[in-house]
Amino acid sequence: MSSSFPNRFVASSRLIAIGLLALVLAFFLAAKSDAQNVVTLEFDTNVLVSDNPFLTTEKERATGAVELVARPRAELKLDPRTDLDFTGEVGFRQYSRRYGNFVTGRSDLQLRHRRNEHLTVSGRATYARDLVSDSLTDSIDFAIDTRSIREGIDARTSVAWSPNATTTIVGDGGWRRLRYPGSTLLDTTKAYDFGLAANKRLSEKLTVGVQANRTLSHVLGGEDTSLTSLNATAVRRFSAHWYGGTQLGIEWSKLYDPISMTREGRARFNGAAHLCYEPERTSACLRSAIGSEVSGLGGLQREFSVGVDIRHRISEFGTVNAEADYRRAHLPGYDASARVFASSVGYEHRIRRNVYLTPSVAYLQRNRRAGEKADAFIFRIGLSIRGARS
Repeated sequence: MSSSFPNRFVASSRLIAIGLLALVLAFFLAAKSDAQNVVTLEFDTNVLVSDNPFLTTEKERATGAVELVARPRAELKLDPRTDLDFTGEVGFRQYSRRYGNFVTGRSDLQLRHRRNEHLTVSGRATYARDLVSDSLTDSIDFAIDTRSIREGIDARTSVAWSPNATTTIVGDGGWRRLRYPGSTLLDTTKAYDFGLAANKRLSEKLTVGVQANRTLSHVLGGEDTSLTSLNATAVRRFSAHWYGGTQLGIEWSKLYDPISMTREGRARFNGAAHLCYEPERTSACLRSAIGSEVSGLGGLQREFSVGVDIRHRISEFGTVNAEADYRRAHLPGYDASARVFASSVGYEHRIRRNVYLTPSVAYLQRNRRAGEKADAFIFRIGLSIRGARS
C-alpha cells in the first residue's frame, strides 16, 4: 500500500529541501532586517493506533504507527509595506505492520505588498502531500480511493483596490494541480480560475458584496470541464460574541461524464454560510456549502458539505477541542451518493512552558456506493514542543 521506494525518496527529498530552505531563509532575513520578525518552530511526536487507518474493506486492517512532525513558521517584515509569511510541515509516519511508511507535508508562502493606502498586491504558493486519514473530508475524492496520497500545488495572485474607506474591489487568479500517485481511479487534474469581487461596508456590523468566478479544469488524458458562478455575499456581526456570513448565487457548469462519455451543461444553485460564537475562552463555528469543486474524477464534482468546530479553554493549562465534518457528492457510475464523515475529540494540556500533551480520538467513515461502508477509530497521543525566536 505504501508508495515505492523511489517515489518515497523523491517526495521526502522535495519536502525536506523545501522546509530546510524556507527555514534557513527565514532565519537569515530575520537576522538581517531591523523590522520586527518572528520565527517559530514546533516538533510533534505521536503514537497512533487504528483498526482500519485507510478505510478499506479487507481483513486484518488494525495497526499502530509512530509519527514525527516538524512545523516551521516565519512572519517577516521585509520593509514597512511588505510582509512575507511562511508556514510549513514535514512529517514521517511508520506503520508497525502491512502499510509501510509515508512522508507527508505542507508549505504555504505568502507575500503582501501595500503600494499605498488604496492598492495592495499579494501572491501565495502552497504545496500539500496528504494521507486519507488526515484529510478525509477535504474532498470527495477520498471516498473513491482511500489508499491514495493526494499531492496538491496551488499558486495564486490578487490585487485589491480600495477607492474609499468602505469599498474594496479584488481581482484574483490562480493555477492548481492535483495528483494521486499510484491511484488507478483518480487522475491528475489541472485547473485555472479567475475571479472579481466588490465589497461595500454599509455599517460597523454589515458588509455586502458581489463576486464572479470562472474555473477551467482539465484531466490528464481526458476532457475539459468549466464552471462560471455569480454570487451575492454578506458578512454581519450580530453581537459582541456572534457573527456570520453567507454566499448565495448560481453556477453554470459544463461537465464530462467519464462513464457515459457525454457532456452535460446546466445551471444550479450554489452557496455557503457560516455562523460563529466566540465568548471568552470558547470558540464555536458551524459552516455549510454546496457547489462544484475541482476533482480527480472528471475534473469537477458538485459537493455538499457541513461541519462544526468547537474549542474551549477549561483552565490555564488545558484546552478541549472537537470537530465534525461531512461531505457528499453523486459520482458518475455509482448508484448512490458517495459520502465521507470525520469527527474527533482532543485535549491539549500544557506540561511545561513549551511542552504540551495532546491525546485525541477520531472516528472516520466513508461510503463509496450503496452497501459499501468502511469506518475506523484512530487513537492518538502526542507530545508537542513549541518554541519561538523573534
